Amino acid sequence: MDLIEIPRIHVSEFRPPRMGGEPRVVLENAQQWRALRAWSPEYLKSMAGAKHVAVRETVGPPRNVYQNLAEGGRISFAQYLDWVLEMASGEDFRNVATRHCNVADITRAICNLPFANAYYLDTRLAALSTELLKDVDIPRWYTSDPVDVLLWCGVLGTSSGLHFDITPNCNVQVAGHKHFILFPPSACRLLYQNGGGAHCPFDPNTPDFDRFPLAKKALGWRCTLYMGDSLYIPAGWFHQVTVTSPWALNVNFFWPRPFPQGLITPSLWRVLIRRKWARLRAGLRVSGSHSYFCRIRPAQERGVKAGAAPE
Repeated sequence: MDLIEIPRIHVSEFRPPRMGGEPRVVLENAQQWRALRAWSPEYLKSMAGAKHVAVRETVGPPRNVYQNLAEGGRISFAQYLDWVLEMASGEDFRNVATRHCNVADITRAICNLPFANAYYLDTRLAALSTELLKDVDIPRWYTSDPVDVLLWCGVLGTSSGLHFDITPNCNVQVAGHKHFILFPPSACRLLYQNGGGAHCPFDPNTPDFDRFPLAKKALGWRCTLYMGDSLYIPAGWFHQVTVTSPWALNVNFFWPRPFPQGLITPSLWRVLIRRKWARLRAGLRVSGSHSYFCRIRPAQERGVKAGAAPE
């Protein structure tokens, strides 16, 4: 498995290709953001500390979180930040961050720490705080507005698990740094994509080629985002994201998928079809319920009391 560096380009020269194209690290895309200057833990707590958020949970270390989800739960944003800062300032974390810079070494070292549980936060920024949303500027890469703007917050060694998104997105590093490994949609067979899903069991951070021999043939891309950097990820590109600083904050923008990206990206087909069928089934259930209530409404209008036997 070979990895090449993702090209870096100035924001003035970047436009996302209509057909999706390739990933790019976009420089100075967020240099005017108030968030880069203001988002200290104290400021974040003052803006949204009392807000309750749903946190992702894993049993053990925070590796490949979305493939190893435990029960999770809801706590205040301030409580979650306190946990993050306590972990990030601990001696074990400081030692790992100081001694290791390679993502594979960080992953192994974090997995050797005595975690009972670990947590990760992804939440809609507008739902968390409209004031925090005002601290970021939407990249004008598309004519339409984003369909989602998410905040990510996690500790050293937290990884997402290899997956793809069905829409193009921009990931902006606000605090700390993160490492990204990406593969093109054409590599889906080599990455052992879960049938009908967006995730892969193969972990490029610590590749197990005995279990996943085809992955040796995959050609991937990599980069590390630092404060103020942005990464353009085309729809359908597989990516593994890992926190490589004591803690990290990111803001992620997702746009509607431009036509015809869904048609020309085979790795998306099964996921899109499955989701369309799910929406259709949900619509049929709602339609069926509506028809039932339409049938009983005239009886109610005729004055039939609830629970009364029909005549």
